[in-house]
Amino acid sequence: MVKVKKNKDFKKRKEIYEHIVKHPGLHFSELSRNLKIPKSTMNYHLHYLKKNGFIKIRCDKRYIRYYAPGLLDEFDEKIIRLIRQTVPSKIIFYLFLHPDSSQRDIGSYLDKHPSTISFHLKKLIDCDILACNPLKNKIQYSLKHMEHISRLIDKYEIVSFDKGYLD
Repeated sequence: MVKVKKNKDFKKRKEIYEHIVKHPGLHFSELSRNLKIPKSTMNYHLHYLKKNGFIKIRCDKRYIRYYAPGLLDEFDEKIIRLIRQTVPSKIIFYLFLHPDSSQRDIGSYLDKHPSTISFHLKKLIDCDILACNPLKNKIQYSLKHMEHISRLIDKYEIVSFDKGYLD
């Protein structure tokens, strides 16, 4: 009986680990939802994987995100973390299509309050993802590492266009 449980545990942990490798930066609820594993079971397996060095965790203000050690450097983890957040990802996708946009342009597209847009733009600038170019009476924003970000999005299937990113 013990051998059967260990075999099931191994298969479940392998499934979780492989999902984290393929989709780094997911948070707990996303992992549980994506793999259709109850949260208590997910917690049990994630604890084992972390304790034994198979995964690492990174905390941002709201979520704990999971990564495979050695897969990404810190900068890539930071990019993925931001792209997995709704407003920053929509800003990034907007700037892919509309480089050198103003805060007003971005805010109109997202239909968000200027202070919300300002908060997220500052966060993206602080993380070295956006560049700002002051002009006479406005600031234009553009992506600094467009090709690199594009490769990460493509490789790890970070965002799907069916979630309203191009609406």
